[in-house]
Amino acid sequence: MRRSAAYLLVVPLLAAAVAHGDDGLLQGFNYRDLERNGSRFYVAGILGSSFATVTSPGIPSATEPVFTSGGAAGVAFAALDRAWRVEAEGRARDPVAHTATLDEFGSTSALSASGGWSAMVNLWRDYDLTDRLTCYLGGGIGGGGYRCGVNQQYPVLDSTVTGVGTVGGFAWQAGCGLGYALTDRITLDLGYRFFTVDGGNVTAEVAQTQVPIDTTSFDSNFSANELFFAIRIYEPFRRWR
Repeated sequence: MRRSAAYLLVVPLLAAAVAHGDDGLLQGFNYRDLERNGSRFYVAGILGSSFATVTSPGIPSATEPVFTSGGAAGVAFAALDRAWRVEAEGRARDPVAHTATLDEFGSTSALSASGGWSAMVNLWRDYDLTDRLTCYLGGGIGGGGYRCGVNQQYPVLDSTVTGVGTVGGFAWQAGCGLGYALTDRITLDLGYRFFTVDGGNVTAEVAQTQVPIDTTSFDSNFSANELFFAIRIYEPFRRWR
């Protein structure tokens, strides 16, 4: 998902927020009159920045800030006198790439991860700080993947090691954040998450004088420290009921 696609997720939520009428999202604030023991459906748009790292044993890692975006749909409810949220979340991340110099002879090694994605089921525990401000803790599990590539050049030996492949596996995340109830149906969310996904095995071709002579394999893993902004819209279809 590119940045333009991310805007397509968030802009409709902002447009809904300024809707007019009795069910408009910016109508009078009455947050504490909500059914505390009931449940409410919500959708959310997510935009943020990831400090992402892709690693592979024996290969210099690639670390750089990238853009992340996505969306979530969930239910907020109360159980055991506590406020919880359970949600399904999908996100995408921009490519990560880095080229390192290996020696004084001009040997280089490039490692990259592109097309990053994740699909998670999250559980969050909300804590009331004030009438409008909450904090939350929690995490999620699911799956994720990316397209991993390696390109190593050894000019002195006139040899190369190149390979690219799609990998994926189990993913998990943990995080915390703050939510501010702008109205009883709009909550602004600023959060942090640590995300990681198990990678997999990618086959690379070993060539000398541009002639393939062997194959090798390498493993990779992806992780990210992420700071993001989200807009939660509760009962988004109320005005059409």
